[in-house]
Amino acid sequence: MADTLDLRRALMQCGECKQRFGADATFCPFDGAKLESTVWDPAGDPLIGRVIDGRYEVMGVLGEGGMGTVYRVRHTALDRMFAMKALRRDLARDPDLCARFMREARATAIVKHPNIVAITDFGRLEGDVPYFVMEQLVGDTLARTIKNGGPIPAALGVKIVLQIAGALGAAHDAKIVHRDLKPDNVFLVGRPDNDGTSARSAAWSTPEVDVRVVDFGASMILGASRTTKTGIVFGTPHYMSPEQASGQPVDHRADIYALGIIMYEMFTGRVPFIADTYMGVLTQHMFVKPVPPSQVSEHARALGALEDVLLKTLEKKPEHRYASMQALAEDIQRVSSFAADGTLLVTKQGEAMSVASRPVFAMANQLEPPTREEVNASRTGTTVRRRRTRARAWVLYGAVALGVATVVLGLERWITSRATDGASPAPVAHAPSAAAAPPPPPMTLAATVTPPPVASVAPPPTPPTLPRPRTRSTSSAAPSAAPKKPAPPMGTDFADPWAK
Repeated sequence: MADTLDLRRALMQCGECKQRFGADATFCPFDGAKLESTVWDPAGDPLIGRVIDGRYEVMGVLGEGGMGTVYRVRHTALDRMFAMKALRRDLARDPDLCARFMREARATAIVKHPNIVAITDFGRLEGDVPYFVMEQLVGDTLARTIKNGGPIPAALGVKIVLQIAGALGAAHDAKIVHRDLKPDNVFLVGRPDNDGTSARSAAWSTPEVDVRVVDFGASMILGASRTTKTGIVFGTPHYMSPEQASGQPVDHRADIYALGIIMYEMFTGRVPFIADTYMGVLTQHMFVKPVPPSQVSEHARALGALEDVLLKTLEKKPEHRYASMQALAEDIQRVSSFAADGTLLVTKQGEAMSVASRPVFAMANQLEPPTREEVNASRTGTTVRRRRTRARAWVLYGAVALGVATVVLGLERWITSRATDGASPAPVAHAPSAAAAPPPPPMTLAATVTPPPVASVAPPPTPPTLPRPRTRSTSSAAPSAAPKKPAPPMGTDFADPWAK
């Protein structure tokens, strides 16, 4: 492990613009080209051994990135170690970028939060190159922790996310959006040795961790650079929100999406979207739905309801995500809690919370297990809600049953009345041979559904123009031939009024 951003001799370099980036970078943010491995020897840096502004002695190089170089410096008067970040000299030639660099640094320094790196001083090097001084961080980046140790244990991951959410929530309240949140910009603070050098941190395997978020505003500075190729949206593509990938306006909800990607990588060991090209990754962010973590890694199967929280942060539309970092932290605390021995207790997926929520931005290491009174109160409230839900369900079922019965009875009455009206025979004029018969009894429902065939009555010889019954067809048989009497259908016992 090394200080602050780590001493990396193995870097990545762009074959087109020749810019160098960290070992975990994949694509060049200036032209989108895929990076290649290279070797970098920081010993020849001209600033090493010099004293800046009469008070900062440059002891060595800690790292190099897209925005500039980070040096390890000693304050000559205080005899304390700090980290100094200087803007790249090619970018420093642009006065607008220099002004933006200083403005973002001052804005970050205003935000006071224990999980945001503390910026203590500003200044300019020879050639009008701006720099700022920040606290020296001893530990490892979250990116290298995942790379070296694999997926983060769920208990540690929850505490890391809560601290990141607290830091970004404070920045958002100050109208500052990070825009380039990624594991490289999340630092896990370790323990220094007596000589001031860094020691291998065991933070990834222990439930205790102290987080610092660094590099606020870097994407705004580099994205405004004239060296960025037209059509390339600046930022790290694997953690870029869909609106940022498509060039739309970006607000604090882009940081919520990026934190969701970090959660996904912590619990599975990989990012959700991978492609061979810069634009291939951005296209997936805009149009492809992420595979749930539980289907990617066995370590993520124990997330329970935390998976629902994670997937909500990765919604394509900003309005479908959490409205704030505070809302995200509250949901995490609703579905998870810590036992007395530090074990993480997670609500099952799809179930309501079973413990009372905690203060949102308290230090994650100070979370306490729920008390017996809190658990009992939660169970009582759950029982009352279930009873109310059941009572409402029974009322709804009764109303539906009553409505169905009313419709069925009304339909049966209507069918019966229509059948009775249709069964009344029309009187036959001038038919003295037709014997008078009593009126038929009311037809039943079965008779009306399937009316029986009835034989027709032969028309009288005179007058030939007499009307015949509309419901009976004429027969070609002789008048003296008596028609056969049809057998009544089952369920009826009425006599045929036309039978002779």
